[in-house]
Amino acid sequence: MRTRTGVWLCGFILLLALSGCGWFDNVSETSAENGEDLQEYGLDLHDFSYTNQSSEVVTNEDLEGEYSLVNMIFTRCPTVCNLMTPNMSQLQKDLATEDIDANLVSFTVDPEYDSPEVLKEYGDHYEADYSNWDFLTGYSLDEVEEFAESTFHSVVAPAADDEDIVHSTDIFLVDENSQVIQRYDGLEVDTAPILEDLRRLQGSE
Repeated sequence: MRTRTGVWLCGFILLLALSGCGWFDNVSETSAENGEDLQEYGLDLHDFSYTNQSSEVVTNEDLEGEYSLVNMIFTRCPTVCNLMTPNMSQLQKDLATEDIDANLVSFTVDPEYDSPEVLKEYGDHYEADYSNWDFLTGYSLDEVEEFAESTFHSVVAPAADDEDIVHSTDIFLVDENSQVIQRYDGLEVDTAPILEDLRRLQGSE
């Protein structure tokens, strides 16, 4: 992973100029298909203690012992989040229909604007069921930039036009031991591969 850092940095400025909030690299040179095994990279969900849409504290320890599907969004996103969040909402419905247990977690990359109240309104708009879906805020932009890099080897950064934020469009699967083991294209509406992986991992096939 780290051996490609120099190449990645050389293209970073150009990519920011050409990209909106959907740009992602660092783990793979191609976009995620549903899905891509990440176990060889040894990624893990780093410690955190943040605030959800109900102003409740959520920590990484709350997710231990369960599978979680994690993505990054922001409520003022002018492009891909308007596709990603409906897909997460559909995924939540499909998990319930198939009786598959998993948490959903959406980290905002615009924490200064996305207060718990704003995230609650956003989640309501997409008919989120908050019993297993948390929208998290309560940190600085610098903190979420570091968290995205250290946990997912993913970039969070202002876009060139200052009206967008570059961030991953993937959904990451975190296992019960806090290991980031899989990623899926968050713009893909087909949830079947995610459901299949969770059934297999939970031994329900």
